[in-house]
Amino acid sequence: MPILDTAAAHVSVLSHVVTTRAADNAAGLTTLGIANPFPGVPDFTSLGGRFTEWWQRLFAVVWGLAIIVAAVYLIMGLVAMARSDANNPHAHAEGRKKATGAGIGLAALAGFGVLVGAILAVAG
Repeated sequence: MPILDTAAAHVSVLSHVVTTRAADNAAGLTTLGIANPFPGVPDFTSLGGRFTEWWQRLFAVVWGLAIIVAAVYLIMGLVAMARSDANNPHAHAEGRKKATGAGIGLAALAGFGVLVGAILAVAG
C-alpha cells in the first residue's frame, strides 16, 4: 500500500533526524533548525519548552484519534456495503457513499504529515 510505505519512510526519516540531533546535542555540537516558514504564525517556543512539548503531544493525540475515527467510519461503510443484498440496492449505494467519504478522509489524514513535511522542506 503506497500510503503505508510513505508513512513508514516518513517515520524512518524522522527517527533518523531525532537520533542524529540527540547524538549531536550529546557531543556538544549545534544543529541548525528550520526557520519559521509561516510568517503569520506565532513561534510557540517563546512560551517555554514544556508548553511546546504539551501542544505537540496534544496535536499528535488529536491527529491519531481523527485517524482512528476515520478508520471506524470506513469499516462501518464497508460493513454496510457487505450487508446489502439484491433486494436493497439503495443500502449498497449508501454504504459505498459512506466508505468513499471515510476513505478519502483517512487518506487525507494519513497523508497530512507527508504534505506538511514537503511544504517545510520546500520552504526551508
